[in-house]
Amino acid sequence: MKDRIFSGVDIDDAVAVAAANLGLPKADLRYVVLEAGSAGGRGLKPTPARIAVMLEDAPEPGEPRKAAADRQAPPVDPKAGLLATIRAVAEAGGLGVEARIEESDEALLVQLEGKDREFFLEPDGKAEVLQATEHLLLRLYGAQLQPRAVRLTGEGFRERRDEALAAEARRVAAEVRASGQARTLQRLNAYERRVVHMALQAEPGITTRSDGEGAERRLTVAPAGSGAGEPTAQ
Repeated sequence: MKDRIFSGVDIDDAVAVAAANLGLPKADLRYVVLEAGSAGGRGLKPTPARIAVMLEDAPEPGEPRKAAADRQAPPVDPKAGLLATIRAVAEAGGLGVEARIEESDEALLVQLEGKDREFFLEPDGKAEVLQATEHLLLRLYGAQLQPRAVRLTGEGFRERRDEALAAEARRVAAEVRASGQARTLQRLNAYERRVVHMALQAEPGITTRSDGEGAERRLTVAPAGSGAGEPTAQ
């Protein structure tokens, strides 16, 4: 297995570029999003989207390339797949990162180790890269691992992430209190929603509620007495 990097205006464009260069249908490509890209604006330059396409080893000279229907890969062990995906991301980004798995009845924890593991958490602790990578792992292997969850973490990650979430929740609560308008937060998992709920329990004039189902469940911060319902973080 090897990988190649392609870029484009956005992810769809990068996939189209990869398909054209490799002579493969877009549906046959296995890739990891390295950078989603941005359109720029307000003085910022646009940045291209970048993907790493994982390829099978090239056939020996004279050996015909197998048709897509004849080269179906055998089922991937999800735990091996999780580790292989992190390895592919690390290799594509030139990161000194390795992963190991800790199992429980509730979840598989993918523990990140190595000198560059902080890349996934980012200096502000908001962990957007971590969340995007975790989402990728869930899309690839979550169905095979149900009902267990997949969590991407590392030494000190949870504590720093919790602190960043609590600080952001208090900032949003202050805005809600000042404006009187409810705010719906970005997508959080059940544990993160609980962190936000606990952080805001003592905030005067604030209540929280969860709306939606499954992956689309969102936490709303609202003024107390605004009809938001009882606080919850389910």
